[in-house]
Amino acid sequence: MRTACRHFDDRQLRSLKEAVRNVFWTKKEIRRVFTNCGAPNSLLAVIDWNNNKSWDSVDQALEALNTSTNGETVISKVARETLNYPDGKHLSWAGNERVVAATDSLAALRAVLGEKQEEKRSKVAAARVREEALEKSNRTLLRTSRLQELHATFGKWFGVSDAHQRGFEFEGLLHDLFDLFDLAPRGSFRRTGEQIDGAFVLNGEHFLLEAKWQQEPVNLGDLRDLDGAVNTSLETTLGLFVSVMGFAPKGIEAYTQGNRPRILCMDGSDLSFVLEGRIDLCDLLERKKQIAVQKRVIFATANLILQGGI
Repeated sequence: MRTACRHFDDRQLRSLKEAVRNVFWTKKEIRRVFTNCGAPNSLLAVIDWNNNKSWDSVDQALEALNTSTNGETVISKVARETLNYPDGKHLSWAGNERVVAATDSLAALRAVLGEKQEEKRSKVAAARVREEALEKSNRTLLRTSRLQELHATFGKWFGVSDAHQRGFEFEGLLHDLFDLFDLAPRGSFRRTGEQIDGAFVLNGEHFLLEAKWQQEPVNLGDLRDLDGAVNTSLETTLGLFVSVMGFAPKGIEAYTQGNRPRILCMDGSDLSFVLEGRIDLCDLLERKKQIAVQKRVIFATANLILQGGI
């Protein structure tokens, strides 16, 4: 036979029984408390409130509630009603012995129910950790699936001869990729005398985006164009240049010999590493930034970063 579920364990219920008896003491007051706290009439009607022992009435009421469907709510209200009394001074008319008994039982009840609350908080915290882990796992699965889709699309465009259409679609892919990593991307926009391919935010820092998919590596002039757009923005703005076909080494060298570099560079290989799930996009960008700050290298490839070669 299945044992009925008990809302409070024996120690907790015993402590509450003692407190209710000692704090309210008279049968009239004890019945009033149970009534006010929502104990069902069907339960109160079968208890012998004329019994000279108020202890028996409390035992019957709490034991019955402790295994009933809505009993936990009623018992919790009874406990709160009881603990509204800071001590037993309200019973001074009945003598010091009653005051001491009520005060001691209140202290004991607070200690026991405090443990129950801590246990409940621990269970809630553990459940929250499990939910967050499950949510993270689901996000990871969704991200992996979406990365695979973007990677397949990226691969197909290598056979597309229409450079204009390919470039337009490439900007859309980057927007979707940055959105997947919660980088708050913005599509292309115009400023006075400038066409910006996009923008995004990484850890509170704003980046302007330049994206190119052309046959030749990007040269110094293209790098300086993005640098100029960044330079006319707020001081904290940086730039990211994504060139599928890479960058001319002499262009990179010449750019970094000028004023303070304000841009980072990614090529098609870097992009493939991200789309294949071999490196997190945010981690890659942060590492590129660190290397640029520490070594004045604006084009550190994902491959070298993962191998620890830079």
